[in-house]
Amino acid sequence: MTVLGRLGHKLAATEVVNLARLKWFAIVLPLAALLVLTILLRSSLHDWLHESPGVLFLGGLFAVCVFAFASVVFALVEDLEARVVSQNRELSDLLARTDRQNAELSAFLTVGRAAASSVELSDMLDEALDAILAVTPAEAAELWLSDGGSLTLERFRGVGAATFGSRPSLLVGDGLPGAAADARSAIVVHDASFDPRFKTEEITALGLQTFCALPLRHRTRTVGVLAVAARGKTAFASPEELRVLEGIGEQIALGVENARLHEQVLDRAVLEERERIARELHDGLAQVLGYINTQTQAVKKLLESRKIGEATSELDAMGTVSREVYADVREAIVGLRTAPKGLIPTIREYLSRLPRMNGCEVELRVREDAESVALVPSTEIQLVRIVQEALSNVRKHSRASRVEVIIESNEEAVVVDVV
Repeated sequence: MTVLGRLGHKLAATEVVNLARLKWFAIVLPLAALLVLTILLRSSLHDWLHESPGVLFLGGLFAVCVFAFASVVFALVEDLEARVVSQNRELSDLLARTDRQNAELSAFLTVGRAAASSVELSDMLDEALDAILAVTPAEAAELWLSDGGSLTLERFRGVGAATFGSRPSLLVGDGLPGAAADARSAIVVHDASFDPRFKTEEITALGLQTFCALPLRHRTRTVGVLAVAARGKTAFASPEELRVLEGIGEQIALGVENARLHEQVLDRAVLEERERIARELHDGLAQVLGYINTQTQAVKKLLESRKIGEATSELDAMGTVSREVYADVREAIVGLRTAPKGLIPTIREYLSRLPRMNGCEVELRVREDAESVALVPSTEIQLVRIVQEALSNVRKHSRASRVEVIIESNEEAVVVDVV
């Protein structure tokens, strides 16, 4: 490279010369050369320049100027072009990273939303595994859930479904998923066929080379293991790919824990409802059955003593009690069948069945301010139970043929009157 060429590259490297300056340089340099030529022609060398040596001198000088001009300009253009290519490459890489980060963020949001809103664990796990296959090099993904000292295969996505599903459970410490659960840290193997912990030869026969097992941790508990596999030996070799997998794994762990807590809440609600029914049966049906048993023995003795009138009276009393218990049981069944639809719709549905049950006309009056009242489900259930108990007391202890249930609301409370 000539000295002038190196000068042009140096000027371009300093980022002083841009396209605007290059344009002026291309104008000024020829004009300067033309000015020098004009001065020479008007100088005392005028006659000499018209002779052969002078013509050769001018031609050489012109050639040098053209070469110098071309060297500087082309060096500047080449460097500017190289800079544009480099910046385009950087921009392309930046756009690729941005697209990848957007895809990763979308996957995080999808899994996070599913983990926070879905009460069906299988739906959340399916969305999470689909997201992993979409944004990572993984070609197969499976989710193991912890069950004491073992792991149970819960969901699978990708190639080799039949092969992966052939082992529905593993002991902690068995295979790569079990080893990851035991170690409580991620395990990445880039040639699974030679790893003694990778015991399923059928999986390696699919051509899967890289296997990554990531324990799913929630606080201090291991709730499961996320395992992915890929055919490429370089898959999950970069920290970025592992970071994405760990981020989705954290969301999955949260979703698994939420599902577990939701199941516990449902189980507790079922147990509480069973206890409530047991109390009502004990307080109502069990006592009445005991009473009927006792009275049956008494009626038997009356009949043996040929006291027909007294026996008939006792049987009439037993019939009255039986009818009351029957009404109680029917009311309890109606209460159990009434699905939670909000306070007012639930009470309205319940009251619509009462006239057919005990011949009592029931009217519901809801003030305008209470029509759209919204309470937490547990409070709504308790309030409905209170209305049911109040109407049951009306039926048992009064001979009313008409009952009004009045519901109103203010800023502090919901008021229910049964009159």
